[in-house]
Amino acid sequence: MATITTFLKFGCEENIYDLLHNGTIYMNSIQHFRLFEDKELRGDIYEGASRITNCLPGEFEIPEIGFKGNYLNIHIREAFPEVLGNIYSLYCISSHGWGNPLEFEINQKVKEFGTHCLMVKNSERFLELIEEKLTEAGVKYSHGFVDYYDRMKISRKVNLFEKPMEFEYQKEFRFYVEREAIDPFVISIGNMENIAKVYSTDFVVDGLRLQMR
Repeated sequence: MATITTFLKFGCEENIYDLLHNGTIYMNSIQHFRLFEDKELRGDIYEGASRITNCLPGEFEIPEIGFKGNYLNIHIREAFPEVLGNIYSLYCISSHGWGNPLEFEINQKVKEFGTHCLMVKNSERFLELIEEKLTEAGVKYSHGFVDYYDRMKISRKVNLFEKPMEFEYQKEFRFYVEREAIDPFVISIGNMENIAKVYSTDFVVDGLRLQMR
């Protein structure tokens, strides 16, 4: 069982303070992330993929025209045209992401998410608050760590809690809400000043360190 140290949420100043003061949890649709292009930051064309197939180099033949040829490799991404539901993503500092606390470091690319960061001081209570509101809303949901795979090597089914290795630096923990819709889903968990604090992204990325006890 992984130990969660803290959750971080990076974003613009307005959104992060809205999260602190009002507890606004804005869950965008999976479809949004699939179509959003921002150089592997939030957008991911593999979001919602159902299976990835990679074939080794080989030969093929088209008997009808008497053609034989070679291919170097075949990479196939299978997915439905639309994947319903919503996602809320958090940066999670945990034993799932780092086996050795002394190796802890936040990738500089995280700064591209925004200038401000909300650091959750009580991760257990934070999860409870979100779960309570989702239950009140009557939606089915699940949450957990995201695992990462080499998209050019695997050949198997994938799920909504798996992403290509290019996103591993994000150390993601996500909520998935099952909905028959592709519009955003928003809940409010209330003021979080007793369980969280806002810092600049630069301060967190450059200055946060873990210590062995």
